[in-house]
Amino acid sequence: MNQAQSRRLRTNCLLLLPLLVASTPLLSMATTILPATATTHFALEGLTAGASLPAGVALNVTVKAMTASGTVDPDYAGTIRFSSTAPRALLPADYTFNPSVDRGTKVFLVTFQSFGLWELLVQDLSVPNIKSHVPSITVTPGPPVSFLVTLESVTVAGTAYTLQVIPVDESGNRTGYNGRVHFETTALRALLPPDSDIYFIPEETPLPQFPVTFSSAAPDSKTLTVTDVTGQKISGNASTVVRAGPFAHVRLSTTAPDPAPTCSETTLVLTAEDAWDNPVTDVPTTPVTLCAASGSSATFVRSTLERSAYSTPCVTGILASTAQVVWKDTKQEDVEFTVSGLAAKAPLTLHFKAGIPSAQTSNFSFSESTKEPAPLLFRSGQLTAQLTLRDQCGNPATLPADKRLSFAANPPLVVTSPVEDAPGKWKTSVSLPECPSDASRILAVWPLINDEVLRKSSGEQVKRHVLPQCSTVATLSVLTPADSLVAEPGEMVELEVQVSTEDDLTVTGGVLMLEPQGLTVIGASTSGQALPVKGGGFELPELRKGSPLTVKVTAQTTTQLDQTVSTKVWVVNPEGTLLTQMERVDFKQKDLGVDVGCGCQTGGLPGQLVTWLALLVVASRPRGGLRRLRRGERIDP
Repeated sequence: MNQAQSRRLRTNCLLLLPLLVASTPLLSMATTILPATATTHFALEGLTAGASLPAGVALNVTVKAMTASGTVDPDYAGTIRFSSTAPRALLPADYTFNPSVDRGTKVFLVTFQSFGLWELLVQDLSVPNIKSHVPSITVTPGPPVSFLVTLESVTVAGTAYTLQVIPVDESGNRTGYNGRVHFETTALRALLPPDSDIYFIPEETPLPQFPVTFSSAAPDSKTLTVTDVTGQKISGNASTVVRAGPFAHVRLSTTAPDPAPTCSETTLVLTAEDAWDNPVTDVPTTPVTLCAASGSSATFVRSTLERSAYSTPCVTGILASTAQVVWKDTKQEDVEFTVSGLAAKAPLTLHFKAGIPSAQTSNFSFSESTKEPAPLLFRSGQLTAQLTLRDQCGNPATLPADKRLSFAANPPLVVTSPVEDAPGKWKTSVSLPECPSDASRILAVWPLINDEVLRKSSGEQVKRHVLPQCSTVATLSVLTPADSLVAEPGEMVELEVQVSTEDDLTVTGGVLMLEPQGLTVIGASTSGQALPVKGGGFELPELRKGSPLTVKVTAQTTTQLDQTVSTKVWVVNPEGTLLTQMERVDFKQKDLGVDVGCGCQTGGLPGQLVTWLALLVVASRPRGGLRRLRRGERIDP
């Protein structure tokens, strides 16, 4: 481009600049007026004006972006919003169309939950004129799925209330129902309607109503349930707290058994109640008087009443809600108690009886031991459990004919069948046939009457404890000094051992056992008396604390020169259980020598003579003791 052409171009641009500036507002106006999309309205499929549909049913509603010519606009990219006049309607969230995916068409889920006449609106958020409006949508109730049961949250015992039973659909709308229902409640006592037929159409028939009256009060809420019995599997419930009614009378009761044991503290309970026997707290501030029958031996002990005054056999005070009065009678008799001052339901008669066994005064012990726990030897030991029954007054008591006494114990303790040693006095033998897995665990023995444990008034069970004795319970010691335990082959020897115990338990049936080596045991004795042979050992006399047994054992050594001479000594019970530790007794051999009666020392004999004497001794031993000659070895004559 030459210089002249350049100047003409600049001139033309300058001439056009005012025209461009002047035209800018027009261009701007044109931008706002021109539509951003060809969509002019929405078309809905799946829901039309005047439609009727059940509540709770999800509908597939298709939204189409439509042009003025009635075709779908595949390039629509606006954001739409659903709205409805129907309460609780489940509508889609705002949605922005994606042209590359939706192509102007999208399916949504819409659910109406409230029955009635409603409207639906779908509208573009940016261009409100792009919309679709569906008027006159009729939503009908769905099928019944449960009962809505209405009842006062708090009721009063004895008062009649109205119970409403409303069939509802899945969305909670009242709906039609035709069937039969059954009523039940968790309240202890209540007057409920019988099984009843219900025919109900919303806005056409009255709500089903039924009378109900609760009689038993309780601090926690009670449930009343209504259930369809025609196979429709429909039910519903309501809860209420039942309060007591107004004060009506005083009930007199007792915590004592019937008959009540003499000399025991017997408690009478005064309880203010309504007409339906529910305890009440709102009581008129009127003194109440409790009296025992005139001439009875019942004596007052104590009371929770705030007494203003009292004189035997009566107690007077102000009853707030409940009170306890304790009486005692040492005589076997029937005593009637009466209440005055407030309306009393009925008098109460206590039957006091002597001779009823009492765990409080009865005695349960082991006759062999006063220790707690009492030691019991594994297998060989035995205890005698003794129960002496007394009544509350401390007098001897016997079991009634309908009562049975037995004894029980923790395994592995074993008890025998009880024997009545005297009236009201029972005994059983307790043994330990095997050692428990935990020898340190304390075991127990206890009596039962008709398989029920005996308990003191404090609740403590009557029982005695046992300590298993699975280890040694006696001591064995060797009395023969070590320097005296010397023997030569074939010699008769003696040794003394002592068996003692420091335990209160008497050991009977003990057996002294020996395991000799190079010895032949001849016999055993104590205090000059030979001990009988038993089970490979010698039976010992009874062993008691402070009276040790000294046992002398006689034996003969073998004639073998190189034989070790010793024995093991211990004590077991008849079943073989170890009662003492095991001791080993070793004998030393004397120096080999020959005494020929000439006063000569063996050390002075010629070596050849000593050799011949040794050979002579060897030749006199049993054949099994001869030594085999080595090859090439000979004995010169």
